Amino acid sequence: MAKLSRQVLLVNLLKTEEEDVPSVLNSVPLGSYKKVQKALEDFNTYPDGSNSPENYGLLFGPGLIVQMPMVGPEDPIMQIAVSMQEEDIAWPVLMRICKKLGWRMMDPQTGRSFGA
Repeated sequence: MAKLSRQVLLVNLLKTEEEDVPSVLNSVPLGSYKKVQKALEDFNTYPDGSNSPENYGLLFGPGLIVQMPMVGPEDPIMQIAVSMQEEDIAWPVLMRICKKLGWRMMDPQTGRSFGA
């Protein structure tokens, strides 16, 4: 049986004065498609190089696969899904992404956020 990969969402959550914890209701865009793709290049995360429409929005990094929404290059990205194929390798990369870019990871099943 194949091992299931763990999934998280990368989001940009803001804290409000009334709340001590960030809320998905207070999320802001991560950036445009182009800006997010460029930002992830610093973490060795790139498209596969093909121009295949089936691979649009897929970026491959150390131990992980990033799935971005199907939007235009200048449209805002609110969240991206990350599948950790090799969690021991992907986890430190995701922590560095969150710390450097000010993003947070969110468990899509529970809604709990962590990181940065």
